[in-house]
Amino acid sequence: MMTAFVVFTIAAIGTFAIRISGIVLLGGDRDLPPRVRKALSLVAPAAMAAIVANSLFLDQTEWRGFGAWHLAALVAVGVALWKRSMGWTLLAGAAAFAALLLAGL
Repeated sequence: MMTAFVVFTIAAIGTFAIRISGIVLLGGDRDLPPRVRKALSLVAPAAMAAIVANSLFLDQTEWRGFGAWHLAALVAVGVALWKRSMGWTLLAGAAAFAALLLAGL
């Protein structure tokens, strides 16, 4: 039987190999086509949106009722449209969520 340490070590090596392969294959003086550059620039926002949507609508395996999560998300959307900055969006959403929880929502 494999210990947890061995499993985590193998997973870490595999993750590192996957990440480094992109750098090795796409690195250097090579210019990427504009469509590839555009697609790569959208990966981080898409991943963040998937994480937020999952947290926003689901609580474990049940649908989440309307509350602080949704109100904080509305604040974050407003800041995102206004500032166009992921940092400000995350900060505003987290601050709104904390304030709503402290207010008892």
